[in-house]
Formats: sequence, C-alpha cells, structure tokens
Amino acid sequence: MPEPVSSCQSCGMPLAAPGDRGTEADGAPSPHYCRYCYRAGRFTEPGATIEQMAERGGAVMAGMFEIPPDRARGFTLQQLRPLLRWSGRLIPSCESCGMPILDSAEAGTEADGSTTVRYCIHCYRGGAFVDPELTREGMVEQYAPLLAAELGMPLERAKAMVTAFTATLPRWA
Repeated sequence: MPEPVSSCQSCGMPLAAPGDRGTEADGAPSPHYCRYCYRAGRFTEPGATIEQMAERGGAVMAGMFEIPPDRARGFTLQQLRPLLRWSGRLIPSCESCGMPILDSAEAGTEADGSTTVRYCIHCYRGGAFVDPELTREGMVEQYAPLLAAELGMPLERAKAMVTAFTATLPRWA
C-alpha cells in the first residue's frame, strides 16, 4: 500500500483523523483521498472538474476565513493543481512550509549535497533548516501577514488559517 498522505489529493482537506479518509474497494482506508471525495474505490463525483472543486472549496474558505470569494477561488485552484487527481502524479510537499516540490531544483539538500523531498530548498539546505530557531508560532507570525495581504483577508483570520495548516506539517506536528 502506498504511504498515506496528510491531505486529500482531490480537494486538499487535511486527513488528520482516521475517519477523514475515504475507502478503497476492499474497505481499507484510502492512502490518498478523503471520505467526501472517494468511497469504495471510486470518486464520489467522477466527472467533477478542478474548476468545480475550486469553486466549492473557495466558497468554504471564503466563509471560514473571510476571504473575498474571487481570491478564495483562485487560491484554492492554485492549491489543487499539484494534487494527484489533477496533476496525475503524487507531488511531495515540504514538511516545513507545505510548498509543493515540483522538481529537484525546489528540493532541499542534505549535508552531502544530495536532494531530499521532505523539505524545500527555502527551508532546508546543507542538511539543516535555513532558520533552525523558527518555531511554529514564528512561522505563523511570519507568513500570516503575507497571506492576509495576498488574499485580502483580516490578519487574525490569516493567523487562524496558517495555524491550522501548519498543524498538518510534520515539522510542526
């Protein structure tokens, strides 16, 4: 069985609890998809498009985080593109910041110069974190203002969004 991922590879929902996962045809938990997108080995909406998924997900994000709907939809679409269902491949994400690692140039490096797909080049170089003193709280304080500005949302809602997201990343779990 493939290594389970931490977010649904169709809609992006965090897969934090065992009950969040969809099921395979044999009833086993899906390693890739949530219970809303995938049941009994099939997508619940096999004809859904990435645009439809972005519309729905954007509406949820707009409501939860007070993001203008058009920006929430665009952000959601950006987050969906690298997921398995839409990209056709399982793209690793940085375990520190969550950035998709699309190719080896974006991968972090070990002390011997080899690449790792556990972390991106922005977070991990030469076998060490770029900012080893960074805490999860520091990450929230650093990235929430950028996200608030980019998405036109209140800073406090951006902090809540970054806090929720970083809880799914292995470096901060």
